[in-house]
Amino acid sequence: METIGVERYHELLDEGALAVDVRAEPLFKARPTAGAVNVPWARIQEGDHDLPKGRPLVLLCEVGQMSRVAALYLEADGYGPVYVLEGGLRTLDGGGS
Repeated sequence: METIGVERYHELLDEGALAVDVRAEPLFKARPTAGAVNVPWARIQEGDHDLPKGRPLVLLCEVGQMSRVAALYLEADGYGPVYVLEGGLRTLDGGGS
């Protein structure tokens, strides 16, 4: 797992990485993340998802904490590379560096 900033986040998406918002579905629906798929971290923990292996994944949540947890599960299951947006959505919204 690599923690990245906003600039690298956009670079990775431009290069074909998949953005994965790991917030609970109601939170995602209330404030969706443009270009991201929603797979709540609890589903990742249970292995209940169809994320592609071999494609870079960029995980994000509100502040980055749940993304880190989800990244550990994905890496343990052989996914990767896995990136986590430092500061989460707050950073994307301009609240971080």
